[in-house]
Amino acid sequence: MATITLDTPEMVIEELGKDACDANFRGGLGIFGSDNCEGFSHSKHKLYGFLPFFHRHWLNGKKIHYENTPARHLGTLEIHPTLRPVDIFKIKRANIDIFGIHQDIINDVLYTGDRWKRLQQHVTNGHAAPMCMKQQGIKPDISWINESHSAIAIPVILEDPYFRGVKILFTTHTPVEAGMEKFDFDFNELRISEKYRSVFMHNGRIDLNWGGMSLAHLINTVSEEHCQRMKEMFPEFAHKMVNVTNGSGRNSWMSPRLKALGDNIDLQKLAEAHRADKADLIDFIHRESGIRLDPNKLLMAWTRRLTNYKRQYPMLAPVIDAICADRNTYVDTPLGKLRGCGIQHLGVGVAHETERECQDWVNHFNNWTTNGLKGRFVFIPSYGLEFLKRTSWGADIWFSCPRKREEACGTSEERAQINGNPNITVCTGGMAEHVEDFDPINCSGNGLFIEPDEPIHLYYKSLALSDLYYDWTMNGNNRWLRLRMNAFETGKKLDATIMAQKYEAIFEKLLQMP
Repeated sequence: MATITLDTPEMVIEELGKDACDANFRGGLGIFGSDNCEGFSHSKHKLYGFLPFFHRHWLNGKKIHYENTPARHLGTLEIHPTLRPVDIFKIKRANIDIFGIHQDIINDVLYTGDRWKRLQQHVTNGHAAPMCMKQQGIKPDISWINESHSAIAIPVILEDPYFRGVKILFTTHTPVEAGMEKFDFDFNELRISEKYRSVFMHNGRIDLNWGGMSLAHLINTVSEEHCQRMKEMFPEFAHKMVNVTNGSGRNSWMSPRLKALGDNIDLQKLAEAHRADKADLIDFIHRESGIRLDPNKLLMAWTRRLTNYKRQYPMLAPVIDAICADRNTYVDTPLGKLRGCGIQHLGVGVAHETERECQDWVNHFNNWTTNGLKGRFVFIPSYGLEFLKRTSWGADIWFSCPRKREEACGTSEERAQINGNPNITVCTGGMAEHVEDFDPINCSGNGLFIEPDEPIHLYYKSLALSDLYYDWTMNGNNRWLRLRMNAFETGKKLDATIMAQKYEAIFEKLLQMP
């Protein structure tokens, strides 16, 4: 048995309670950390997690009082002569011990737009996590560094005799340069040994991604396509790169109604459970937006960050009128006159305050919601675990359209399949490995690819799914139900426990290194 410490910038910790949980994650990176805890909860290896606990909710500014959560305060920790002390909290996530690093001034809000403060967050957390390990008597065999935000912990660990012999695994989650943390500040801000200047200063900037990859014994990517892309981008480190495609925690993300059915699930029971989950989602959306959708109409949905490469607005804008129009009517669009699909569309997401383009998308989505597509299109400018779960459970179709080779993996598509909800998506990232085009003749496949990945083909594939759905509701043709069952069966293969087993093989390789 090996001891593994996972150092991550964010994590979904449902056990903290709603506000504290949502304050400490903002996307797939936090979901990955949480699903890893579920995957390793029955592993032969001992996993511990370390992350910052943020003082305020990043979306609504609400102050988080961790003393009022189930987390236990372990005390205050001095971490460096020039850094503020931190408070350490402890809680279990899926039976894994998690240590939260709280500093109300520096760890104010997750992914602050203030670049100096964000660097100070990385520095504080990079020094605090190893100190917390020492204080708790945790001596890792492998230090697992989750993304460049956590990379400063590596030189701190390597310079401390307490951690002698530790191996470093560095997990990268993005091929997009904007997600690889770089800063225009002096190297001395990192408070690490001068000998690391050459690896953390790259092209005249602090480059945490370069530093992490330079010092790691192995680097892992999160999909096969991502691995190939990273080898092309960083040929200097290609020899260290291995891949483990992301999985998702079925126990965390499966609808309670589906879980209650156990293994006794057939086409009709899957449909009945989903019908109830969809009704619950429609009620929830009504409470959140004041708009009540039609439970009898096909519902396409997504909950995700709004960022340039995810392309929600540019893909939808030319065709959304036709997608949401009544079936057998025709509407004028920028791409010509198109037949209506009879699909309701639900989007949930928030743009980072520094992404002006995506903030403009929000304005367009709000306009569709309140004006031109009222009652057919709903956008809610929010995010959080409840939205993620309810939309994964209740959507008929899950929509995603990232720019090719820029989505490292994508796990919302996995969560949809875990619940038997087919994807309409671009053939990229992890989707290229687990989504298969549905063949309406032999009923093989579990979703539809938008190929080529252009708006008109999003429309054509939406129309194809609409035809399948309404052929079922109006004529009883069960091809739609078979598509859903295929998606559900695929979801079984995406469980985080399977992902954990693949990481265990990497751990064995690391442990055998001199």
